Amino acid sequence: MRHATPIDRQDAFQSLRRAAADAPMLEPDVEYQLLTRIQESNDPTALNQLLVSHVRLVLSIAHKYRRHGLPLEDLVSEGNLGLCEAARRFDLSKGTRFSTYAAWWVRALIRRYTIANRRIVGAPSTRAARRLISKLRQTQRELAAELGVPPTKAQIAERLDVTVADVEQVETALSGRDVSLAPTPDGHVVELRCDRQSPEELASQHEASELNRRSIHEALERLEDRERLIIHKRLLVDDRETLADIGAQLGLSRERVRQLELRACQKLRAALLDRVA
Repeated sequence: MRHATPIDRQDAFQSLRRAAADAPMLEPDVEYQLLTRIQESNDPTALNQLLVSHVRLVLSIAHKYRRHGLPLEDLVSEGNLGLCEAARRFDLSKGTRFSTYAAWWVRALIRRYTIANRRIVGAPSTRAARRLISKLRQTQRELAAELGVPPTKAQIAERLDVTVADVEQVETALSGRDVSLAPTPDGHVVELRCDRQSPEELASQHEASELNRRSIHEALERLEDRERLIIHKRLLVDDRETLADIGAQLGLSRERVRQLELRACQKLRAALLDRVA
């Protein structure tokens, strides 16, 4: 079975547009008869005639959602599903025209489709998010015209009766762009940023840490007992002790402790340089 190609889909869409342009507007009694046949016997011929006569409506609504970057033919397909749903739910006893009721269903299904498919990582689909997706840009323009400056997220949230977090979430979704992971013609591959370290990086970091620990331990072994004690209390603990406090513990002057610390540091530096060499 051959799958439809983009060219096939485009041809089918153009045929649909031509059919819609040629289809006459339905008279109220004809529209009523078609809807009756659809609801009572699920007549496919009546449904097709109703859909073709209302494709103008679907196209008009679908064009308003093209800014989301989705193919127009996909939006029209979703709008036609909205027409089908409206035809089955329309209350014939109200005596109103079908198009007004159908427009709500067409808009609802197209909006749902744009929310679900605008990006590989879908935009939020809460009630507040749906309201923001459809009204955020318009509200930003209106507030900017009223205030004379770009509105803040808090001002947008207040106008649309949503939270600031909702505005931030939807703004992020609308401003982001999908990135293809496939290699480009020149062989370049996009690498996604990751906040977590890879297993290789973790293993390398652990190995380097273990090497440093052993190096420091071996260097400390070269020190005299007093020097090792001073280095520990001055450099290897969180609560460093003063030279005077250490001197009091060892029975030495503050200056003598400072000299021992300096000598110990020189020994450590020499030991670590020997290991590197």
